[in-house]
Amino acid sequence: MTTQNGAPQSEAPVSSASDAATADTANAADASNVSPDVTTCATSPPQYWWIFSGACNTFTLKPTGGSFTLGAYQNISIKGSIGKNNVKGSAKITLVDAVNKGDIASYKGAKFPAYKARGTTVVYAAANNQSTQTIKPIVQQGHTILKYVITDSKGFPGKTCGAALLGEKNGKFQWTAFPGSYNVKGNTVTISVYTAPQGFELPPKGTPLYFAINCY
Repeated sequence: MTTQNGAPQSEAPVSSASDAATADTANAADASNVSPDVTTCATSPPQYWWIFSGACNTFTLKPTGGSFTLGAYQNISIKGSIGKNNVKGSAKITLVDAVNKGDIASYKGAKFPAYKARGTTVVYAAANNQSTQTIKPIVQQGHTILKYVITDSKGFPGKTCGAALLGEKNGKFQWTAFPGSYNVKGNTVTISVYTAPQGFELPPKGTPLYFAINCY
């Protein structure tokens, strides 16, 4: 995970992957806002570091990519995909969401670093690679490396949304906004990422990758 200058910053302690199994899940939120047919996974494993209590889906990622679906949580549902990549064989990826309103457990006493950007941050997502491989996207012209189709049944707080990636640099966590913005159509916004910040990758098992979506 990497960062770029100029992005909104939040600080939190850095812990190694070997510490992941000791994640503090004592403050995990009640799942009462999860639809009855939604799968959750607020434990370690399959999650590591900060534990999200929202919808959860573990899917298979192949070299050609993979797709996922997160059921309705806090009025938000997500479908998406990861594009072509360098995985050898296949890997299991666990994706889970949260809104950071009592549904993200502290990790080693530290709160999750909120994304502070224009408008309102509507949802967070964590991708947990369950393999020992470091997975990197392979950019293809005209093809997405990452795609989120997000629906809010109550409507988004704005007509435009953006996306950001949480990375670590010099012992601090920092959010980096993806370039571009995305128009809301009805109750849905599609986040299509064709290029990624330098160093973008899915780290091996034990180190999550975090995303944020803000709308304005």
